Amino acid sequence: MILIGGGHTHVLLLRKLCKNPLHDVCMTMVSDFECAAYSGMLPGHISGFYQQAALLINLRHLCKLANVQFIHAKVRGMNLKQKQVLLDSGAAPLAADLVSINVGGIPDMDNVEGAKSWAIPAKPVPRLLEGWASTLAAAENSTGQLQIILAGGGAGGVELALAMRSRLQHAEFTIIHSGARLLPEHNSCAQHIARNLLLERNVVVITEAKVVEVMPHSVRLDDGRRLASDFVFWVTQIAPPGWLGESGLDITREGFIRVKPTLQAINYPWIFAAGDAASIESQKLPKSGVFAVRMAKPLEYNLRACLGGSLLKDYKPQRHSLSLIGTADGRAIASYSRWAAHSAFFWWLKNQIDRRFMRQFQ
Repeated sequence: MILIGGGHTHVLLLRKLCKNPLHDVCMTMVSDFECAAYSGMLPGHISGFYQQAALLINLRHLCKLANVQFIHAKVRGMNLKQKQVLLDSGAAPLAADLVSINVGGIPDMDNVEGAKSWAIPAKPVPRLLEGWASTLAAAENSTGQLQIILAGGGAGGVELALAMRSRLQHAEFTIIHSGARLLPEHNSCAQHIARNLLLERNVVVITEAKVVEVMPHSVRLDDGRRLASDFVFWVTQIAPPGWLGESGLDITREGFIRVKPTLQAINYPWIFAAGDAASIESQKLPKSGVFAVRMAKPLEYNLRACLGGSLLKDYKPQRHSLSLIGTADGRAIASYSRWAAHSAFFWWLKNQIDRRFMRQFQ
């Protein structure tokens, strides 16, 4: 069995295997990062609340505890006919009877001129942390105001903007969002709270606009405007790795793996997928760590069932989930269905949930 990627679903699967190992199965995890970052605590780290070590999970150590071989390499594709996982390092292909894919996507930058050269993607996390370290260093050495632009006004963009603003009071921040409203996947009450907070903290919000070109010191919008920029952070919708479709897997128009409710790839019952990489047929789920975490239990059950020749069970996501968006002031926005609120209690709750999640791996 080959586990591709160290996403939230796979790290929880490994933890379960530490307690209840799969016997007579040779397991290998392949990841291009030795440490997985827990995204729930990332804005808290940006704002200075958490140390970097607090949000990192050591995949190599976790694999050792679960009796799983760890290979630090990048996957470049799969040979579906020969059931092989192909590695970028030039290493020999890995033979597989079962494969589970839990790779994170990266913000889609392909169609924006200069974005890959000059913008800092929010994922993978190490790229974001490098870009943020450069931003802090520039702020210390600058005599003027830094111009920082965030492309994307979803929960990730809003939370990062507020976290960054809490550290850099003298920088000028601008969020550029293609939709009419921020937090498009949340209710109008949460949208109103977020908009007011950004206004209070002097974060400029430009809606119904897209960045179409990124240059060394400016960006160009689709309406022709040019905005000065020292750093551009890219927090738009994620795009999956291109090799998923290039390998011949059935994918959606956006490039995500089409899977059945059992998390098995369409037409390839020996391949499973979870988290951001998967798109479950007849279910439209947001790309959120909340759902990735809750896929771990059904994934483990179905992998065991597949190995044992038993019937598999469908993953049934909850209809609504509670979202907690930190606002970098000791408070958080809670958003659930059509309800939202903003208070210190919800930051306390978020902190408790996040720390409890990470304690599982200490």
